[in-house]
This record gives sequence, structure tokens and C-alpha cells, in this order.
Amino acid sequence: MKIKKYNIFVTGANRGLGLCLCERFLEKGCRVYALLRKQSNEITELKNKHQENLFIYTADVTDEKQLRETSEKIKAQTAGIDILINNAGIHLEHAQPDFSEIDFSVYIPTFTVNALAPLMVVKYLLTLVKNGQKKLIVNISSEAGSIGNAWREREYAYCMSKAALNMASRILDNRLKKEGIKVLAVHPGWFSSDMGGAEAPITPEQAAAKVAGTLLKDWHNKKSIYIDVEGKEMPW
Repeated sequence: MKIKKYNIFVTGANRGLGLCLCERFLEKGCRVYALLRKQSNEITELKNKHQENLFIYTADVTDEKQLRETSEKIKAQTAGIDILINNAGIHLEHAQPDFSEIDFSVYIPTFTVNALAPLMVVKYLLTLVKNGQKKLIVNISSEAGSIGNAWREREYAYCMSKAALNMASRILDNRLKKEGIKVLAVHPGWFSSDMGGAEAPITPEQAAAKVAGTLLKDWHNKKSIYIDVEGKEMPW
């Protein structure tokens, strides 16, 4: 199947899933606009391999001023974005403390990055998505955000933030579908990373390959919003 050379925007692109998504789409001949909070050797190496098709921007996804300034830089380089991927996310409760030992100081940062920042990114890049061919907004969510399938007894902050992201995705889809824009909340699977741990069954590269394949399908005539890496609906 011939792949269109889409313009792809990815946040959290300096490592893990974000970096692998950039690499995967570049391999398909797409142009990638990568947003990251700080540089990494890996993104620099990727830039060296794809000088003409990879554009790198440094900004904090929680800083509206930086996002506004970055959006102007992107608009100077392209007229449209086909797939916008909100991938940046954090998990600050790695020790998974029980309720009596919860550190509530990590909750606001977690919600800000995981649930609010994606909306801010969309706010400043929406014009470009409207001008794109595919008109797809993707929020990288998690099965941890499913209320209907909640099984954990800990990790309140991360799970609650992803549930909030799912709601944001649903409302955003309600608002933008009249303009031909589709919104998805995608669970990328459990993959090895700083967040997922070493025991995960697949690598970030494998997860990225599956996510990219799913996103390249046509979603505009489907009601699905919250899906897994294979494109199957997840329980809200």
C-alpha cells in the first residue's frame, strides 16, 4: 500500500514512544515536526539521518507562551498538519505508594502534563490541523484511564489524569467533527520504557510501528474514539 507523505506533529519526541513514532513516520517518507522539552542524542542522530524531513522544536508543553511561539515557527514552515500526536506524558508515582503514603504534590504536575497540555497544544496548532489532509488529532492515552476496566489499587494520579484526557478527547471530538477533524485517544500497549518498566512485553519500536499503522487508517467515518493499539474500542 502506498503511503501518503503526511505532515506529522509529535510531542515528547526526544525518547521512548515519541522518538520511535518520529522514526517510523520518517521511514514512511512523511515530514515530522517534533516537539521536545530538551534535546537528546537520539533525536540528534535521527535529525542527521533525515535532514530535510525532520524539524525539531524545543518547548515545554505546559507553557502557553512557548507553545504560542513554537506554533508561529511551525506555521512559517508548513501550511498544514495531517496528524497531531500528543504523546508527552509523565508518571511521578513510580514507587506506587499505598493511600496512606500518597504524595499529593505530584498530582497537579501530572494532571497538567497528561490532561491539560494536550488541549493547549491543540489550541495553538488547530489552524494547521484544519489545513491538513488527514485532519486527525491523537492523544496517547492508556488503559489506565479506563473506568469500566479499572483494576488497580494504586497509581491514582496517573490513572485519573488519563481518564481526564479521555474525557477531553471525547469533548474535543464532539466540537471538531463538524469541521471534519477526528480525535482519538489511543492506548499504545505496555512497552518497555522509564514509565513502562523493563518487564513490558514489547519495545517502544514495536509499539510505535503498531500505533503508526493504526493512525494511517481512515477513522473519520467511525464512532470510535478510545481505542487500543490495534484499533479496537476500549471501555470508557
